[in-house]
Amino acid sequence: MKYHIGRSNNAQATACVDEVCRGFTDPKLILYYSPVKQFEEYTQLLHEKFPNCICMGATTIVTIGRDGAQKNGLMAVGIEHGISCSADVLEHANTYPVKYANRVEHCVRSLGNKTNSICLEFTTALKCAEESVLSTLNSVLLDYNIPVFGGSAGDDTSGVATYVALNGTVYENSSVFCLIHNETGPIHVFRENIYKPITGHILTATKVDYVNRTVKEYDHQPAAKVFAKELGIPESEVSKYFDTNPMGRIIGEEMYITANCAKTPDNGITYHARVYNNSRLVVLEPDDYREVIQRTKEKILSEVPNPSFAIMCHCLARTLLFDGDGYLQEYAKGMGNVLGDYIGFSGYGEQLGRQHFNQTMSVIVFE
Repeated sequence: MKYHIGRSNNAQATACVDEVCRGFTDPKLILYYSPVKQFEEYTQLLHEKFPNCICMGATTIVTIGRDGAQKNGLMAVGIEHGISCSADVLEHANTYPVKYANRVEHCVRSLGNKTNSICLEFTTALKCAEESVLSTLNSVLLDYNIPVFGGSAGDDTSGVATYVALNGTVYENSSVFCLIHNETGPIHVFRENIYKPITGHILTATKVDYVNRTVKEYDHQPAAKVFAKELGIPESEVSKYFDTNPMGRIIGEEMYITANCAKTPDNGITYHARVYNNSRLVVLEPDDYREVIQRTKEKILSEVPNPSFAIMCHCLARTLLFDGDGYLQEYAKGMGNVLGDYIGFSGYGEQLGRQHFNQTMSVIVFE
């Protein structure tokens, strides 16, 4: 695979884009990330500079790569050889994205070779849209054995709005996606969870409002009361533990993290991902994340000793945790020692296959 990664902190948008794209010649695909502030301007400038290229981007709290994490400016990769790709957008993501399922089918047909392929998607956050987007994408892609991988856009934690973009157009309630076929080998997927069960007790969601991502009862008792009991704290203090103690949804042999959002007036709990009736969950606590990350590095190295390129989705909550511990730069550079060149962003959630989850790192590695 032939590509070039560019980064710039230049405050002037045109100069910033020029610096980032200095090594680009004739890219087939440009992926880019930036904070919300200048995202629209970057989007327009990139499309004007490369009007015949697929340009797909998302807002983020930080950009991540082997040179470290960056909170300002623009990061982009231009991929020139080694892939074929096709892209489009699912609009009205939080209400009726399935209306645009034909666009997914069209992209599959345009892609040609479907082996060693993946669907990369960026979805606007804060709209409760991710599950509907995954359902739409998978309604087509499962028939072709093309997995979905991606993340929810991010911001500076203000929670006002996040954005994604495709070919010069910025969207606030959509999912942009690109089918990518790797011409040089397989695409490997890794997912890292730095939390562990606090008691091991399995809770069953017995009363839910899944559309609004709310669990009203676990085991026929108010959700906040059960959460407090698992932690051994007064019910009045549950909100203090929402950031440090997410929930783990158990699906088969796998566990997917669901981040807490808020306590409701009737002692339910809202989340950043859907929980369905009869879902099985456990309350989590932080594990020794440095040890977990070391095991992840060893696993990646054992399966892909010579990676060509990688794309990472890193949850905003992990980013804040690592930044607060003074570990974020070490983490970003350390992953570069394993992944080689990679580009990543940090948002409100991660998607893989049929699942939307939170507080996780996921990465695809191209051979």
